[in-house]
Amino acid sequence: MTFYFGEKEGDELMRKINLRDINGRAKQWDHPVKGLFKYAESMKRCGGDIFKLPKNDRERYCVSLVALAMMNDSKMDWWTNIPKQDPPDGLVMTLMQEKPDALKGYMREIEVVEHRDKPEQIFDVIRNKMIEKSYENNTILVCLALTPAVYDFNTLANKLTEITSSLKHVFVMFAGIALNQSNITTDQLKTTFTMVQLLPVFQMGTFDYSPHLDDFKDRYNKGQESRLIERAEVYFGTANPKFQKSSS
Repeated sequence: MTFYFGEKEGDELMRKINLRDINGRAKQWDHPVKGLFKYAESMKRCGGDIFKLPKNDRERYCVSLVALAMMNDSKMDWWTNIPKQDPPDGLVMTLMQEKPDALKGYMREIEVVEHRDKPEQIFDVIRNKMIEKSYENNTILVCLALTPAVYDFNTLANKLTEITSSLKHVFVMFAGIALNQSNITTDQLKTTFTMVQLLPVFQMGTFDYSPHLDDFKDRYNKGQESRLIERAEVYFGTANPKFQKSSS
């Protein structure tokens, strides 16, 4: 994986989580593209102005993009849940088949902060969030950068190493690519995002979300675009009407 989560240190992301524990946090986990569809619907209602969206819609959008970045990076399925009350702003989770009859889950809580001011103020935005309060060990901070600009993320990462915080994993998500990436078409650029890891190491991953739209469509047609967890059992869930049980 490109993104570093400190396996050697027993980091919370890589710790095995009993399915009952995940079930205690959320019973339904959705394909991240579902969050993008909700974002698109909200954007239509707001005339295409992301700043007019309700805050929780922008947070869902960010959480969905993080899960897609993790899917692209790890080549595994990642699922999302947006709690009714925050914190956290969102949850991402993946399931691994460790034995033929046993699944283990890996989960992260996501705290979202937005950067919508001058480019040079992004450090203050992230720093203020890092020192705002004490966070759970498995929380990651993701800054959704909404100001189009040229950023020096390497320098930003170096400055953040001096901040004392319970948040050990910090990322930036933005629409676009790094300046050193040139092998991309104009059409691809419209659907391309980049997630930059600032702490504890500096890493970067770019992904095109359009293939994930096809993946969601395939899963929806199969009735498998959600995962449902009940106690220690995992099922597929769907909103596809043809798989809904008819009432008698």
